Amino acid sequence: MDAYPAEAWRRLGRLLERRRGELGYGFRQRARFACERGGGMISVKTISRLENGERDSYPESTVGTVEAIYQWSPGSVESVLQGGEPNPLLPAPAPAPTRNAITSPDAPPTPGERIASWVYVRMRQRGHSDDVIHDFLDAEGLPREPTTVSAVKRIARATGATATEVLALLGIEDMTPQRESAIRSDSNLRAVPDDQEELRQVEATLGAPRAETGGS
Repeated sequence: MDAYPAEAWRRLGRLLERRRGELGYGFRQRARFACERGGGMISVKTISRLENGERDSYPESTVGTVEAIYQWSPGSVESVLQGGEPNPLLPAPAPAPTRNAITSPDAPPTPGERIASWVYVRMRQRGHSDDVIHDFLDAEGLPREPTTVSAVKRIARATGATATEVLALLGIEDMTPQRESAIRSDSNLRAVPDDQEELRQVEATLGAPRAETGGS
């Protein structure tokens, strides 16, 4: 691919971000887009760099993958870089969640998606860059829902929150210790004394029934 000026790459980034929105993935949904559309072919970090116009070259294989997941015809990226327009393969579908075949178009975000968006906002407020945040989201597998004590602790640590706040976002409200054996089973727990009670509650409640969030 020929060399293009920085402004051409920034323009490409704007059009890619707009196209992602047309495909039903709104602001701060790059992780879900990469997971559902990319299928492991491209990382959230690469998508972030492309949409932010942060680099001026990519391998041909990456360009081809980008055109595929954004549903642009081959050659569209170079066309945009030359000042032209992309050629969508198909009209963009109306925004609708694709998490589950029985999910209604108005379905609320999953707990994992709520956590991912919240983590992004909290880490930005703490001064972290997009690259650092997306690396963390990738490492934690977000927007998949965290299911272990250690994952809850890492999210709390990265966001400056408490484990209780993270559990509340997951819909776990019953903080009554229910599994004393489980509390002692994690040999990796190394908390300071002030954190011991909260960690016991976290372990006991990760398997507790979720608070009802909707109808029957």
